Amino acid sequence: MKAKLRRYAKSQGGYTLIELIVASAIGLFVMSGLTSVVMTSWRAGATATSRIEASGQIRSFQFRAYDDFALADVPVISSCAANDPPPCTITLSGWQVTDLFLVPSRYEVTYNWDGDNVDRQVRGADSRHVATNVSAFAAYVSGNYPNQTVVVTLTVTMRSDAEIVYSQTQTLRFDPRANP
Repeated sequence: MKAKLRRYAKSQGGYTLIELIVASAIGLFVMSGLTSVVMTSWRAGATATSRIEASGQIRSFQFRAYDDFALADVPVISSCAANDPPPCTITLSGWQVTDLFLVPSRYEVTYNWDGDNVDRQVRGADSRHVATNVSAFAAYVSGNYPNQTVVVTLTVTMRSDAEIVYSQTQTLRFDPRANP
């Protein structure tokens, strides 16, 4: 009976302390490696999303401004030098034909940067954001009449919990129409 009991006790033996420590160390090493991979993937995803959002904000501004500059004379630009604090205002005006009788009407658009957003306002209507998270904005007129170009530089900065995730700067050139 004692022999059976001893055999049963030996077969029920657990892990030794050394085996348990080695297994825990290997498990901890594997888990820290997996955590590192997950965190790197998460950061890469956040950066990719921020890049897409920043590019979208710049494209939104470019899409709206391209037509506005094409319809306008050389704009009036105020407080838009490279390191000027907000606000920065670009006022565009020109003529456009909007009815069947080919009667031209005055076209006026204002772009205003308030330090965070670039807003577009068409003659007296409500202003709308055309770009958000804009951390820097500058504009100037380059060249001599009649070959003047408006150069606009904007920086879109995407943040997460006050930490900069991604920042993109784009310089755009617009050719105002030389109205007769």
